[in-house]
Formats: sequence, structure tokens, C-alpha cells
Amino acid sequence: MAAKTKKIKDFNAGFSGKKNKLGINIWRFFFNGINSVSGSEQMFFIEFEMLNPFLSPSETILSFKTKVKISAEDLQYALAGTDSASNLQIEEKNLPSYCVIRCGMLGIVPKQICCYTPIKQITFKNHPFEIQTESTIFTENKISGNISLSKTECEKHPEYFCDSGNVSWDITYETNSEVGEGENTKNFRWFPYGLKTDYSGKIVYDGDEYIINPKKSFGYSERYFGKSLVEPWFHISAENLTSVITGKTLFDSAFAVQGIFENRVAFAGKFEDNLIVFETDSSKRQFSCVWDCVQMPENDNPEENLLHWSVSLSSKKWIIDIDVFCRIKEIFNRKIELPDESRLVLNMLQGATGTGEIKLYKRNGSNLEQIEHANLTKVVCEFGHTEQGEF
Repeated sequence: MAAKTKKIKDFNAGFSGKKNKLGINIWRFFFNGINSVSGSEQMFFIEFEMLNPFLSPSETILSFKTKVKISAEDLQYALAGTDSASNLQIEEKNLPSYCVIRCGMLGIVPKQICCYTPIKQITFKNHPFEIQTESTIFTENKISGNISLSKTECEKHPEYFCDSGNVSWDITYETNSEVGEGENTKNFRWFPYGLKTDYSGKIVYDGDEYIINPKKSFGYSERYFGKSLVEPWFHISAENLTSVITGKTLFDSAFAVQGIFENRVAFAGKFEDNLIVFETDSSKRQFSCVWDCVQMPENDNPEENLLHWSVSLSSKKWIIDIDVFCRIKEIFNRKIELPDESRLVLNMLQGATGTGEIKLYKRNGSNLEQIEHANLTKVVCEFGHTEQGEF
């Protein structure tokens, strides 16, 4: 009962109170589906995000949508070419305010379909937890819904930062990890509560049906909220681990890395009986880390060019080394609006077909004991910087 209560608390975090008015609050779900016709596999993500939702509860406001700020008198000055015309503000910058549901597919042909709505059109419940829009529902064990966007609407609204298409999903899920809070600082909180999540159901994306098998869903789910998204944005999560030492699949192992918080990454991992959490609000004497995301030297075959995510963590008890590689052709370049009036976006590189390895060592005095060395597949890997949004 205590574990379930903790999970619900993590899922609800940042849902109500003063902190829900400004900033970003997001639920994220990642899972693998199998095409019911071809048998091919495809990684998906579903997100529910609130961005400054109560600033404009009845109307969605996207800061990239130009709003004219000149009066009829101002317009006459401008047409006459007078000196005062040069001082006019052509557009008004506004803080964005909306909720958005995004459903995307990751891989060689990535895309995402979005639906924006004001918070007044959403129903919220706490006991049991539930978020319901006109066409979607999110609970602590189920996500279902459908969204669509026509090609005409997509072309008319480049500020949506999404693609045209239609998608529906009906999915249940169960989290199989005890990791709750992974980061808790003044401005940011990260909850990898679903470090290892089993999804079941189906998703139909642009007419193609994908079956989600809990044993092959390679699922992950998390919560994040704060004043904004951290920058640089750095994320790795892996749930499909195979031991190099024994050759066996590690069914009870998963980990996630999130940052960058105070020049360090946060880490949460479960390796069979070992639960390991590094929070960046701890003193630098407790653990040190080195991280990077770089492009590998170009290959003779451009199709094989790679991005490389690397993390090394060291504490008095543990040493963890992670290397993940993802082919550039399978990287999705997404833009996510940030919650201030500077018209900034997080320009994120996102993949879910990463491969690599993790090595885990335990310190025994001056000696190192290798606890695990595992190969990784189906790794979600993200890296992003903030920049001025343009379209």
C-alpha cells in the first residue's frame, strides 16, 4: 500500500497549488509496438503537457502566433512614413498558456501529432488520479484517446511544431520499479516513477495498427515540472538490458539519466537487488560526473553516422559508465516551446533506437567489484539546447 501511495503522489506531483500557474508540467510515456501486419517494431511516445495553463484558462495562447499591437491611428502614422512610425511595436509578445497532448513515433521516419486545448476544457481528478480532455484520458494505470490534425491546419499553424495525421491509442500500464523522486531542487523536479513500465494494448498511427505486448514494450514513464525545461537537456533511459557476464536478459533492471541540473546529471537505476539514485542537490563530494553528447567522426557510409551519449558517475560506493550510440538518420529534431515571453524553444534531438552498454562497479575499500556489464538496446536518448524559435 505504501508503494502505491508513493506512486500516486509522484504521478500527482506539481498538479495543483501555486506552482501550477507558471512553468511547465509534463507527463511522458515511452513504449514499443509491433506492427500487426509486418511484425516490424516501432518506438512511440505520448506526452501530456501544461504550459503556464492558468494564465489563459479559456483560450490557448502560443507565443509564436503574431498578435498585431497597433491601433488605427498608429497605422496612419505608419502609412504616412512619419518618425513616430519607427517606434511602433508591430507584434505583442505574450507568455504562452495551454495544455497539449502529443503522440509521436521515433525512428527512421519520425513524426508527432499534437492537440492544443485550454485548461478550462480539461477535467481533473485526484482520487483516483485522472486527466480527461475531449478525446483523451490519462490515469495512473491507463492512457487512451485519439487526436488528429489535417494537412491544411498543419500548414496554417506552423507554431504548433507538429505534423499532420491521425492516431488513436488504448493502453494500460503497470510500473515495476520503486524509484520515485529522482531530482528535487528549487526550480526543477524529476520523477522517473516508471523506470520500468509494462504497457499493454494497441496504437493505430496513420492507419497502421501496432500491438503493445508488455513483455516487449520496453516501457518507461516519468514526470517533470519546473520553471522551464533544463538547458542543456540531457536524457537517457533504458529498459532492455542483457548481461554480458551471464548472457541473460535482466528483467528486473532499468535506469534513467536526466539533466543538466547544476552542471551535473541525476541518475536513477535498479539492477536486480541494487537500487541506486544520484540527486544533484547533494554535495559535490558525494558524487562526481562527466557527461557529453557528440557526433562521432563521419563514416564512409553516411547512413551509419552516429551521435554518442556518454556518462561517468563516481561516488564512494559506486562507479557507473554509460555509452549510448544512435544513428543520426534515426534522430528526431523536435522543437518544444518554453514558458517565458522570449519566444524560446528547446531544440531537442531525440532518438529511441539507441544501442550501447552500461558498466556498474562497487567499491570495496581500494578494490572494485564489477556488479554488472550489460548491453543496451531500444534506448531513449535526448539532447537539446534553447534557442530563438523560428518557423
